Amino acid sequence: MRERDLIKLEFFQVLDRIKVHAHSKATERFIEALRPITDRQKLEENLQLFEDFMKVSDRITLYPFEDVEELIKRTSIRDFVISVEEALTLLKVIRLIRELRKSLGEMVQNYRSLAQLTKGLYLFNFLENAIESLIDPRGFVKDSASEELRDIRNRIRETEKEVLKRLEALFSRPDADKVFSDKFVAYKNSRYVLPVKTSEVRKIVGVVHGTSSSGFTTYVEPQSAIELNNRLVALREEEEEEVRRVLRKLASLIGEQSGKLLEAFRTLVRIDALWAVGKFAEECGGKFPKIGDHVELLGVRHPLLLFLKEDTVGVDIVIKGRKGLLLTGPNTGGKTVALKTLGLCSLMFQSGIPIPAEEATLPIFGKVFVDIGDEQSLEQSLSTFSAHMTNMADFLPQVDEQTLVLLDELGAGTDPVEGSALGIALLEYLKERESFVFATTHHTPIKVYALNSDYYTPASTLFDRESLKPLYRIIYGTVGESMALVVAQRCGVPEEVLSKAKEFLPAGFEEYFSARETLEEYIKEYRERLKEVEEERNRLESLILEQERKVEDMERRKREEIKRAVEEIKDKFEEFLLEAEKHMKSIRDKQRLRELFKERVEVLYQEESEESLQVGDWVEFMGSKGKVLELREGRANVLFGGVKAWVKVSELKRAEAPREERPYEKVFELKKSASSEINLTGFSVEEALTKLELFLQEAHSMGLKTVKVIHGYGAIKRAVQDFLSTSPLVVFHREGYPREGGAGTSLLYLSRD
Repeated sequence: MRERDLIKLEFFQVLDRIKVHAHSKATERFIEALRPITDRQKLEENLQLFEDFMKVSDRITLYPFEDVEELIKRTSIRDFVISVEEALTLLKVIRLIRELRKSLGEMVQNYRSLAQLTKGLYLFNFLENAIESLIDPRGFVKDSASEELRDIRNRIRETEKEVLKRLEALFSRPDADKVFSDKFVAYKNSRYVLPVKTSEVRKIVGVVHGTSSSGFTTYVEPQSAIELNNRLVALREEEEEEVRRVLRKLASLIGEQSGKLLEAFRTLVRIDALWAVGKFAEECGGKFPKIGDHVELLGVRHPLLLFLKEDTVGVDIVIKGRKGLLLTGPNTGGKTVALKTLGLCSLMFQSGIPIPAEEATLPIFGKVFVDIGDEQSLEQSLSTFSAHMTNMADFLPQVDEQTLVLLDELGAGTDPVEGSALGIALLEYLKERESFVFATTHHTPIKVYALNSDYYTPASTLFDRESLKPLYRIIYGTVGESMALVVAQRCGVPEEVLSKAKEFLPAGFEEYFSARETLEEYIKEYRERLKEVEEERNRLESLILEQERKVEDMERRKREEIKRAVEEIKDKFEEFLLEAEKHMKSIRDKQRLRELFKERVEVLYQEESEESLQVGDWVEFMGSKGKVLELREGRANVLFGGVKAWVKVSELKRAEAPREERPYEKVFELKKSASSEINLTGFSVEEALTKLELFLQEAHSMGLKTVKVIHGYGAIKRAVQDFLSTSPLVVFHREGYPREGGAGTSLLYLSRD
C-alpha cells in the first residue's frame, strides 16, 4: 500500500484514535506500525486472535508500563550498569507479564488462539526475586545486597556518629551563641560543617566551604572534623563502587535473559495493542466483516465522523454482481464520504481493526489506490488536473483483479468533453483488468456509459430538494443530477442569471430530468413494496419455524408416551412372571419364561427406536458419542470417532451433534490407564529431562489434558521450566498452588493435536 493513499483515506488518524487507549509508548509505536495484511491465512489468524481476546479481556488487568525494550537490549552489553530506577521499572513490567500469563493461561483451553500469546509470556521468577532482594522499592540498593556493602555502610554510620558527636560538642562552648548563627550540623560539598557567623569566622580553625546567600553565615569544617570527613568521603566512594558492582551484576543477570525478556515484552505490547483496538471498537460499535468476493457494507458509518458528529447516518455501499460502482448526485450529497468510508474500512479491516457497520462483507484487497481531493502541487509546478494524471499514471500499471481503485470526481479539472472521454477510457481500462472500482462523477456522458455497462452499477445519492440537505442514502440502478441550478438558486444567485442558464440547456434537458424524477418515484415505491415483501417473507419463515418446532415437540411427546407405555407393559410382565414362577416346578421352564419375556420387551423397544432413529443421527453409548451409519434388524452400526461398532438400538440414547466436527478429534476415546504425575527429584538434570520428555509423549498419546511434574526448587526446576517453555506438547504451564504442592511442582496443560 502506498503511504499517500493511507494518508488520503485518513488511516493514520484512526490509528491516533486507537493510541489514546494504549498503556505504553511502546504500544503506541506498535499501533503506528500497523499496516493492511494481504495474506488471507495471516489475516484470519489475527481476526480470530482479536475476537478470542475480546471474550476474555474483562478478566485481565492492564496498567501503564514503561517502554523497556532499549533497556533490555543494553543489559546484554558487557559491564553495563543498570540504574536503580531502571531496575524498578523493569520489575514492574516483569510483574505485569506474570499477572497476564496467569490470567490468560487459565483460559487457553477454551480459546486456543490465545496460546500464541501465553507462549511468549515467559516467567522470570528468578529475576523478579533478584531485583526485589537487591533494591528497595523506595529507590536504593539494600544493605543486604552484599556483605561488602553491609560492612561499608556500617562503617559509614559509625563514622557519621563520631563526626556529628565531635561537631555538636562545639555548640557547648561558652561563646557558642556569639560564634554560631545556628546550632545544627550542616552538610556541604559531601562534608559535615558548622554554620558560623561570618563576623566570627576567625574563632573556628578549619576549612571554609562557602557562605549563605545573605553572606551572614559561613560554613566551616573545623580542624577536628577534617580527618573524619575524609574518612567518610573515602567510605562513600567505596559504597558507590560497591553499589555499581551490585548493579552491574544485576544487569548481567538480566542480560542473560534478554532474549526471552524481549519476546515477553513484545508480547505484552501486542496484548496492550489488542486491548486498545478493543476499546476503539467499543467506542464506534465496530465488528469484523466476513471475507467474501464482493463488497457489501450495510449501515456503515465513516469511523472518524462518529467522533465528530453524534448523529452520523449509516449508508449501504454495495458492489455485488458487478465489480464497479459509479456514484452520481449533487455536491454535498455524501458521495466523497461514501467513497472514503469504503476505502478506510477496507484498510482497517485488513489491519485487524473492526469497522462500524451493521453487516459487512469485504474481499481482501492486495492494493488500494486513491485519486481524491485537490492534488495540486506548487512545489512540482503541477495543476490540479496534471497532479491527478500524474497520480493515476503511477498506479494504473499496478492494478489487477485484487485491487480496489477509488476515483473521486472522475473527468473533472479539464474540458468536460475531453474529461468525459478520458474518464470513460479509465473505466474501460480498469474493467479490462477486472479491478474493483468505486468512482464518482458529475459528467453526463460518463453517467450514460455506466447505464449501458455490464461492469459498472450506476447509483445516486438522495438529496432533499426542499432543505438542500443530503439524506445519506444511495439508490442503485439509477443516476442522479448535479442540481447545479437548484443549489445556485438556494444560494441567492439572481433569477435572471438562472433564466439565462436554462435557455442555454440542450433541447429536451428539462424533460429528461422530469422523466428521471418520475423514475425515481417509481424506484422509491418499488423499494417500499420490496420492504413489505421482505417483512412478509420473514413473518412466513417465522411461522414455518414455529410449525416445525411444534411437529418436533409432538414427535418427542409421542416417543415419550410410547416409552411410558412400554414401561407399564414391562411392569405388568414382571408381575405376571413372578406369579407364574410360583407355579413353575422346573428351573429350565423358569429360565425359558424369563428369556421369552426379555425378547418381547426388546422387540417393543426396537420397534420404537427404529422408528425414531435414522442414519446420520448422533447417539450416545456408555458415555461416548457416535454417528449412526446403518440400521438393520434392531441393531445400529455406529461410528465412534475412528471405531465402528454394531450396538443394539435399545441400548442407544439420542444425543446432540457436536458443535463442530473435526476429523482429528476423537469422539470415542479408548480408555487406557496412564499416570498423570511424575516425580523428578533425586535425578540429575539430564536424567530428569529425558524422563520428562518420555512422560509427556506418553501422556499426550493417552489423551491426557493436564499432568503434574514434581521437580523441587533447585537446578532441576529451572531446567524443567526452560524445557516446558519450548515444548510443542505443552500449551501452558504454571507453578502449583499450595494445595497442589506449591512452587516445587508445576501443572501442565497439554496440546490435543
